[in-house]
Amino acid sequence: MNLLPLLRNLLFALLALAILLWCYGSWQNRPELVNAAVWLGDGLAMAGAYLVPTATALLVKSPRLKTVALLNVLGGWLILPWLLAMGLALKRDDLA
Repeated sequence: MNLLPLLRNLLFALLALAILLWCYGSWQNRPELVNAAVWLGDGLAMAGAYLVPTATALLVKSPRLKTVALLNVLGGWLILPWLLAMGLALKRDDLA
């Protein structure tokens, strides 16, 4: 089962929900809906930035994908493990 189309559709649905909440809240003068849309949008942006090393390892077909994903998920909220995961994702073995 390929999870990438499922994940893409889920992220698209969450983004559409944020946009709809923001539009409806703005038109109906409901600031709580606008705030919810802003929080949802911020969460999506931060999750995307948080998982950049894992996405990079997936896109370049890194042989260390599991290591990068584990390091990114468990320690990626700190700067040093995130940078280490990004370095592992971009490391090339064919240059030696």
